[in-house]
Amino acid sequence: MKEISTSSFVINTTQSNAISNNQLINTKKKNSIEEIKEQLKRTKTLEPLDKYESQVIPLEKELFENLNLEWDVDIISENIPLTDDKKYYCHLIRTANPDINKDNFFLIHGFISSGMHFICILPYLIKRYNIFIPDTIGMGLSARPQVEFTSPIQCEDYFINIYHVIIENIFFKNRFNVKEEYYLCGHSLGGFIASRYMLKYPKGIKKVLLLSPCGITDYHIKGTNMNPDDSNCLFCSKTIFPSLFWPCKLRVQNFYRCSCFKNTIKRTYGKYVFNIDEDEIKKNKDGTKFIVDKKKIEEILEKLAILSLDYPDDLYECIYYILTLPPPAALLPIEIKLMKLNKKQIIFVFGRDDFMDKIGAYRLNKYNPDLYKVFTLRYGSHSFALENPKDLCLIINDFF
Repeated sequence: MKEISTSSFVINTTQSNAISNNQLINTKKKNSIEEIKEQLKRTKTLEPLDKYESQVIPLEKELFENLNLEWDVDIISENIPLTDDKKYYCHLIRTANPDINKDNFFLIHGFISSGMHFICILPYLIKRYNIFIPDTIGMGLSARPQVEFTSPIQCEDYFINIYHVIIENIFFKNRFNVKEEYYLCGHSLGGFIASRYMLKYPKGIKKVLLLSPCGITDYHIKGTNMNPDDSNCLFCSKTIFPSLFWPCKLRVQNFYRCSCFKNTIKRTYGKYVFNIDEDEIKKNKDGTKFIVDKKKIEEILEKLAILSLDYPDDLYECIYYILTLPPPAALLPIEIKLMKLNKKQIIFVFGRDDFMDKIGAYRLNKYNPDLYKVFTLRYGSHSFALENPKDLCLIINDFF
């Protein structure tokens, strides 16, 4: 693994400063926990997903067993209520018996995903950290609120404020008897949320790990273009083709509900989303394997992926208030905010074959190499936490 050079990128500071004033709006405005809870109570939510939990929880238990994690001893999952009426809740995968002497790691998954995205790094981390992985509200097994966004700022604030309630419950209400400090990690859309959460609610955050985050690069900065490593054909496949579906707000679930596509998606979806490399079946020092049965794990993950297609609609519309195509850029990028306001060390990690734009991370590294570190894994695509967990955890062990 090698730190990425940033010598080929130059920041137009005059234009950056001109842009930044509007982008800094709302950064200082904070909401109290009670205010957020009252807002949540006024939002309609779907009933608890008992039907899906009865299918998913047994699969989760079986999955953890095949990762040498014992249910209710090493790991457990539960629903954490966010409001008094318990209609607003998040599904949380966590260390079964948190230790106040251990550091805490809080992880936020990406778009159309769940806490399952991080399962392959759990065996590496759980001996050293208290792990907390919620399903983002409106996704996974968390509550399904019926929210209609009207602006990008409203969309950002919605997720940031909900995570404020979740994090407050976990670290600052003595719910699990753990330290009030924690490491914050986010993947893709989760990286988008984590980076903005850090600026609005920095209390307790020690360091931040952003795994292929979206929404960093500011395309208003002069000379900014797609990743120079991408060819024109690759550029088209990543931006022009998806942009045809973008205005229609279509996603996999929409096609899955059409009978003509259903069987095709069932056959391919799980295999596409999850991919574990054979080289990752390594032994611990005591002779046990991190991954007991690779084939069995892949079968379970495929079942979980297909089950997710049947879930009620998640908040997939949030992505249309966050990104625009082409190019794949954030409507409200955070690059300038991080330069001006951030005081926490941020570690950026990308896969070698990652499609996510890295330019903003490169520029931040050049701006302040001590505050911003950027790494590319030797192999892995956008979902490298599943594909190459060992190398990712080497970086975590070095910096956290």
